[in-house]
Amino acid sequence: MVGICLVALSFCYWYRKVHGCKERKRTQGGSFEEKSMVRKEMFCFRTDDLESLSETMEQYTFVPLDSKVSFDLEQLLKAAAFLVGKSGIGIVYKVVLEKGLTVAVRRLEDGGSQRFREFQTAVEAIGKIRHPNIVSLLAYCWCVNEKLLIYDYVPNGDLATAIHGRTGMTYFKPLSWSIRLRIMKGLAKGLAFLHESSPKRYVHGNLKTGNVLLGENMEPHISDFGLNCFAYTSEESIPVQGEQMTIGTPQQGSPYALTPTHSSTPGSCYEAPESSKVIKPSQKWDVYSFGVILLEIISGKSPIMQMSLSGMDLVRWIQLSIEVKPPSEVLDPFLARDSDREHEMIAVLKIALACVHASPDKRPSMKNVSENLERLVSST
Repeated sequence: MVGICLVALSFCYWYRKVHGCKERKRTQGGSFEEKSMVRKEMFCFRTDDLESLSETMEQYTFVPLDSKVSFDLEQLLKAAAFLVGKSGIGIVYKVVLEKGLTVAVRRLEDGGSQRFREFQTAVEAIGKIRHPNIVSLLAYCWCVNEKLLIYDYVPNGDLATAIHGRTGMTYFKPLSWSIRLRIMKGLAKGLAFLHESSPKRYVHGNLKTGNVLLGENMEPHISDFGLNCFAYTSEESIPVQGEQMTIGTPQQGSPYALTPTHSSTPGSCYEAPESSKVIKPSQKWDVYSFGVILLEIISGKSPIMQMSLSGMDLVRWIQLSIEVKPPSEVLDPFLARDSDREHEMIAVLKIALACVHASPDKRPSMKNVSENLERLVSST
């Protein structure tokens, strides 16, 4: 009950903060057509700032980026909202509008130093991305001390929870091989689209199971694309996950007990080794992260838990394990019920190991990976 009250107070504070600004009409040029957008422009007074009045009064803009947006800012702020999660990029709410439309609203951490044109350029580039396996950005709001991103709501949680469960869950059903294969196939398609077919051949840069959301039919949707520039803390808090399996580790004194190459923070276990030396992300970083996700899906092991239990990351643990025992030994025990499809699992394992090659140049492209998975799926 206390938690519910805190959530309600938090959202009420947000509503009052935004709605309390004085609304007025104003005409201003921009890179988008007036007929394709709904604008609410307001003055927002920052009492904690000593800047002049003209500098503290800023425009508040609500901009739809999709034809399905039939609501305005007023309706959005009056709708029922439920806290979904919080990360270094901000707080996420599930918002249910009057007509039954459900959206996800990400309230970004305060970024007063980022001016409107910078924010507009970054967000509208994200808003142009449309693919069945990428979460669609529907609209955005901007003010000097409030930045909101409105997305399609994806109902079945994230892939990390689907694989490992979560503390407090009363019932946890492991994913079947068919569903895991569907998820891997869709995820590869979405990432290949970002790399090959999107307007600027993008890089995600922060791919992990917590950023893969699952739809009504357990189809994957890549989220948090393009949001790294809005992050104000280094990492997300580590989710406590239940139903973890016992993970075997190499014996002490074994030549396979290697020094870990990553720290045990949530995102680092998915990062390519070269990411610690190169500032600018590359598509090969994403390929590596995708490979880690494949290993996580087929082994059922959390990279974070694996690091804490064995002292090495999941990639190294699997690479060394298959040197001393059959590849089938690293598969999720829950997949034993699909033992007649073990050859497919081993094929995916080989694809994953190619993706996590230590040399970026030797990793396949996501287009190639997607095509290989497509052939595997179509042969089943």
